[in-house]
Amino acid sequence: MRAITRAIKLARRFSPHCLLVLFFGVATGCRQKQSITFLQVPPASLGGGSITGLIRGHVNGPHSGAHIVLYTFADGHWWVQPFASSPVTEILEDGSWKAQIHLGTKYAALLTKDDKLPPQFLEMLPSAGRTVDAVEVVKPSGNELSTSPKPAPGRTLRFSGFDWQVRTIPGDYGARTNEYSSANVSLDESGALHMRLTRKAGGWVCSEIHSVRSLGYGDYRLQVQDVSSLESAVMFSTFSLLEQPTDGDHREMDIHITRRGEPANKNAEFVVQPSFVPANFYYFNVPSGPLALQLKWTPEKAEFSASRLEMHSEKPVASWIFDTGVPRADEAQMYINLCNFGNARIPPTHNAEVVVKSFDFFP
Repeated sequence: MRAITRAIKLARRFSPHCLLVLFFGVATGCRQKQSITFLQVPPASLGGGSITGLIRGHVNGPHSGAHIVLYTFADGHWWVQPFASSPVTEILEDGSWKAQIHLGTKYAALLTKDDKLPPQFLEMLPSAGRTVDAVEVVKPSGNELSTSPKPAPGRTLRFSGFDWQVRTIPGDYGARTNEYSSANVSLDESGALHMRLTRKAGGWVCSEIHSVRSLGYGDYRLQVQDVSSLESAVMFSTFSLLEQPTDGDHREMDIHITRRGEPANKNAEFVVQPSFVPANFYYFNVPSGPLALQLKWTPEKAEFSASRLEMHSEKPVASWIFDTGVPRADEAQMYINLCNFGNARIPPTHNAEVVVKSFDFFP
């Protein structure tokens, strides 16, 4: 009788189903219920590529062979963390786990043994079942939204007489979350900027810099070496951006060199955000050889142009003026970016490099 009593007490520690095994023999085994506990949660934020925080927790119950998949809720979707190319957070032997993730308005952790690459974003989280052992959602710490990005870690460099911050944390430019490394940004002896896109085991590593200070309205000009041979899924961009507008308004204008993963597409575009408005795009082709990419920005209009640089002259390639929906300059900064386009049907196959000879600004 004492043995039965001890067995019942032991079974209760694991699962009520164990009692069925003792008395009725109808259960196939006793398994401790698995759950996830959050030990540290970052604050809430409206999102943004340069805003991250630490999240950590503990898995209760068996977790051998399993891992954590984290999601952040922002812009109406659940986005996998910390970035799509490396979406798995490992669990230590003691059940603990941690990751540096992008901020949002809710956070979720999934316990799973599924080795398939999880979706980059979800409309709705899955329930615990066949491939997911446990799901836990948590509210952010604190009560207020963080709308000001924290300074990104990493180094600065002096290029063309301006100070630039080098991105070292994941960013969501190019329609997906990409990893970035300062090792992919360098200056050569002539002062030219070299930006690289490189492959590693977990995916592609991109490069980006942005001006430390806002330059405002004026004439922006970038000279680049030949970019016509970039693969169709590679995107080189120069753009102005106010990353966290307090009124939710768009503050971005872009020059993209990319075919967006479709070899038959034109390889360049001028853009005024938001991108879902068809009239905000102008598509064209850039030829081989050095290029000058230019934006003349005033409160009334944004005048874009591209020219081929020849020995002693410039040959116009394309120009376009947007006179509606032009963003205010406010505190917008200039960015230069090289990444892979996330929604490409044909992904990149090899590393890429773009050489930027100079950057000029005239108020």
